[in-house]
Amino acid sequence: MKTSSASHTSARKTLLRPLKVSITLATVGLMMSLAFLAYSAWRSASRLDPLEHHIHYLHKLQQIDVGISKLLVQHLGNQVPPDPSDLNQIRNNIEQLQIASGALSDATPQNLQAADDYLKPPIDNPRSNLVGALSLIREINAEESRLQQQTVKNARQSANQEMTVALVALAIIPFCSIALIVWFQRRSFRAVNRLSELLDNVGNLEFSNIRPLSDNDPLTPIYAHYNDMTTRLRDAARQQSEYTEQLQAQVRAAAETLLRQQDELENGARLAAIGEFSARLAHELRNPISGISMALHNLEIEIDDADHKERITLITEEMDRITRLLNSLLQSRPFLHEEAVTIPAEQLIGDVIKLFGYRLPEHITMTSEITADDVFLPRDTVRQILLNLLKNACEAMGDHPGKILVRFVTQDNTAQLTISDSGPGYPETLLGKGLRPLQSAKPNGAGLGLSIIDHLVRSHGGEMRLDKSELGGAQTTIILPCEGK
Repeated sequence: MKTSSASHTSARKTLLRPLKVSITLATVGLMMSLAFLAYSAWRSASRLDPLEHHIHYLHKLQQIDVGISKLLVQHLGNQVPPDPSDLNQIRNNIEQLQIASGALSDATPQNLQAADDYLKPPIDNPRSNLVGALSLIREINAEESRLQQQTVKNARQSANQEMTVALVALAIIPFCSIALIVWFQRRSFRAVNRLSELLDNVGNLEFSNIRPLSDNDPLTPIYAHYNDMTTRLRDAARQQSEYTEQLQAQVRAAAETLLRQQDELENGARLAAIGEFSARLAHELRNPISGISMALHNLEIEIDDADHKERITLITEEMDRITRLLNSLLQSRPFLHEEAVTIPAEQLIGDVIKLFGYRLPEHITMTSEITADDVFLPRDTVRQILLNLLKNACEAMGDHPGKILVRFVTQDNTAQLTISDSGPGYPETLLGKGLRPLQSAKPNGAGLGLSIIDHLVRSHGGEMRLDKSELGGAQTTIILPCEGK
């Protein structure tokens, strides 16, 4: 139990190792990608903060510009010196800008101080001082705006570079992760692939023992169990093969016995057909022979010559013997009428096909299409008919490759059995004039096979049709009533 538990634990670790490593590599790759994206976002945000601060800086410069412009316009309009409170407000704004220290240009603090000096009281020439301060503020504003545009341009270039690096990283990191996963899988899945090969070997019935890939192979206990299993499977397969051979020998013996019995039944049916034909012939011959016998009896009475009378007596006795023979033929019984039974169509037709398959030559293939369930038919009669037709089809093709197709369907209380082959087919004379007893197209045929089949079919109220098959040879269709019991 401890050995089995250890082997199961080792196998579990081996099977789960590729999954764990793959998940770890995928997680690391994902975390690296997310970290790089977070860093890129932080860098973009860090660039936006100075730009936002500088926008407020420019806004205050513009307010100072507007304030000085208003004072200059008022002074030019009424020639009154600027209000000291307004000048102090503007100077306070300039001082706040100096304290904020958000300028991009190094000259901006000096220029702001110079503008503030223009606005310090006392102002002897307000116009000149206001114009000087306004010029400096506008120069500062223009320079700061230019530097801001340059900063935005640089930030955009840096962002584009970082985006390019991010895209390259996003492409490289997953690729490297996948490459690492594939490499590790190829290295770690060798044992798993080996297990797959073992399963394929079992599926292909190859029960050979195997050895571990290395001394520290974690699947060594499993290989030991596998070798034990293959040993048992080899023994079971050998026993199964021996048992199958015995069954096949028994089936062949049974098939040969059944075929011999079928041949005997066919011979019996053939003899019965000959007997019935003989009975009909005897019936036709008895009347003229009776007339001849009466005439001979009359001659025997009328002739006086002893020699002639003796000869006529001998002839009369022979005619009487022929008459007795004909009477005995007429008193013989015809074919026994078999009662119908309920039987599955697959059993009725399929068993015959299987039985005949044992004697079917290798160069002839036989297929069947049975689309019926239970049927109510004379079992032995149908079997005899089917065997005779299959035998005829097989003999017609001889040593040439060919095909035999058997179809069996039921419809409207009738059963239809069709046998088609790819042989030479029925002669045109047979198809045109119909069956004639004791006439055969085969070299050694007796001309009774189809006649016997036709008699069996008609004795059960059926019909036999001869035609050309879709396979190019003969087609025989047997139609029998198949009403429920």
